[in-house]
Amino acid sequence: MSSTLAVVSESRGELPQRVRISPVARGVAFVLVGLLGMHMLATFLWNAPSNPVKEAVRSQVRDYITPVFYQNWSLFAPNPVNGEGELLVRARYFDPESEIERTTEWISATQLEWSEVRHDPAPSRASRLSSNLYRRLNSAWHDLDEEQQDIMAADFDDMSTWKPLAEDLIEAQGGDTSSRIARMVRGDRVATGYATQVARARWDEEIVAVQFRLRRTPVPRWEERFEVAPEDQPQTHREFGWRPVLVNDGQHDGSFAATFRRLEEPARP
Repeated sequence: MSSTLAVVSESRGELPQRVRISPVARGVAFVLVGLLGMHMLATFLWNAPSNPVKEAVRSQVRDYITPVFYQNWSLFAPNPVNGEGELLVRARYFDPESEIERTTEWISATQLEWSEVRHDPAPSRASRLSSNLYRRLNSAWHDLDEEQQDIMAADFDDMSTWKPLAEDLIEAQGGDTSSRIARMVRGDRVATGYATQVARARWDEEIVAVQFRLRRTPVPRWEERFEVAPEDQPQTHREFGWRPVLVNDGQHDGSFAATFRRLEEPARP
């Protein structure tokens, strides 16, 4: 009996003591759990069907998700990505010598950005600006009917508020507005601001107007990956008309030009 009590006593003495957690560690854990909860909530809202809560915070959730956490699930089977999408830009500028407006050649801003990805496992955000724009514009363009797509290909001179474009799209839809028109107009405005920055960085002229287009080039299937690609690859273009130059809030000509020219330098002959 006494030996049993001794064993129990010894075993009780070996019980681990309570671990004391410092206030700093508690605070860090609290912050991390809070951040994780906010991330999960934002991810849920991003993927959830349209609802009043999602619509109320749509812009905030989009700004949080799209720079880093956006995933294009078309990367995986059964419908993997089977084409390369590019955003092409050209511009009209005023030539002071001849005193006439001239048009530049088309350049692929996306090709320049892809140079940031090659041989770099952690490229900067500058590597996917136009790729994200391509997906955004292409998705919005597909939601339009044929008449509205023709409107997107038309030229607009006065676009201080982008109302002329929106009004034409609404009229083509029978006078009713919709979220698909809002998405298209927002995408067109963002792309015009981006094209303006590209034009100023590339040609360094008195840019009068810019134009952009979407170009899709099919990639070979897996079983054809070792075959030589034909020189005249079939390509699909989505046409957008001329737009006046636009500088959105937060854009900076100097910073954009410095990055763009750094990417362009290796591509120059």
